[in-house]
Amino acid sequence: MPTLPPRTPPFFWKPLVVCPQAGMGQRILAVLHELSMEAAVPITEYPRIGQIAAIAQQGGCDICFLDVASNSEHAQLLIAELAPAIPVVALHTRADADLILRCLRRGACEFLTDPAADVVDSLFSRLERARHPGAARAAGSIYAVVPGKAGSGASTIAAHLAIRFGSGGARVLLVDGDTVCASISFLLKLKSEFHLGDVLRDWRRMDDDLWKRLPLAACGVDVLAAPADPSTRIEIDPQAAAQLAAFWRERYDVVVLDLAGPRAAAETGFAGIANYVLLVTANELGALQATRRAAEFLEEPMSGRSRLRLILNRYNPATGLKREDIERALGLEPYAILVDDWATMQAALLDGRPVPNSSRFAASVETLCRLLRPQQAGADDDAARRHGWQILRRRHRVESGK
Repeated sequence: MPTLPPRTPPFFWKPLVVCPQAGMGQRILAVLHELSMEAAVPITEYPRIGQIAAIAQQGGCDICFLDVASNSEHAQLLIAELAPAIPVVALHTRADADLILRCLRRGACEFLTDPAADVVDSLFSRLERARHPGAARAAGSIYAVVPGKAGSGASTIAAHLAIRFGSGGARVLLVDGDTVCASISFLLKLKSEFHLGDVLRDWRRMDDDLWKRLPLAACGVDVLAAPADPSTRIEIDPQAAAQLAAFWRERYDVVVLDLAGPRAAAETGFAGIANYVLLVTANELGALQATRRAAEFLEEPMSGRSRLRLILNRYNPATGLKREDIERALGLEPYAILVDDWATMQAALLDGRPVPNSSRFAASVETLCRLLRPQQAGADDDAARRHGWQILRRRHRVESGK
């Protein structure tokens, strides 16, 4: 077959190639090389459930070629996890009608048995047309909010983060994943008939009509509350988490998960699926020690710390805590700082409403939202964090009369 000329597509594609079968992997990599796509990221083993989305994000990949012949059941779960984020092309050596249908239902955009250069070139052309701005809505982002130590204010941050995103016009889902404390319902004074366990129980027949009856609407966002009975057990494994995440990403711009702790984030699989894990700590030695251990515990399920974001809550300049002190204690740079605004928080809690937009805490959450938005990356992200510290230092000088 003659070599195709180098392509100059309107969009650059960086493929992730997941092929346990060596022959199939070599073939698709050779085709990508022929199409002048040199930056492919090859993986010769299936990732564990809950990790493939993070691998694709870390590699900057925007399409995946996935071998579904080696282990079709595992491969289909990977398709369901990754398809809401980027196109997934299923690869097999034969055209199995039943398997083709199952892969497409899971979200695969194509099923290829003959990945020749002209076939793959045509595939990229179709995807480029569909990828044109305005053709489709981007998959939603998932933020898992995890306390480094109980009582650090993670649930308060989760609730206000979701509400702040919703106030900007985004479609937002707030999920209370702490069945014992149920802090979201308490903070917002909600009583719900349904919870996450009901979603899992009815998962096989879940559709848009059924889903609309499950969450409550509050403060401009959808809220999936915790069960009223604290003894209710909700078992979520990484497979279920991947399916939930895919379903939510299709329907919401932002999903905020309020999780009970680092172990819950890891064992459910949400730590591996989330775009970012927001690890919340307070300004006290006990919280810092627990948060340091939590960060170490989360490294394996998150495949490192690249998606871990440290949130310093209840910051009080009077303590004299410096940015370098936090970095030295935890081995993590604070990503955002939320100021101590105790009186305002207590008044809002008694009323069952969010804090006023004019409050210092609301301004801190707004800054965090700006940092988490996709356009706030790289240099802008670093500049915004430095600006936050400068504001706190100036406020400290004013309040202390210095």
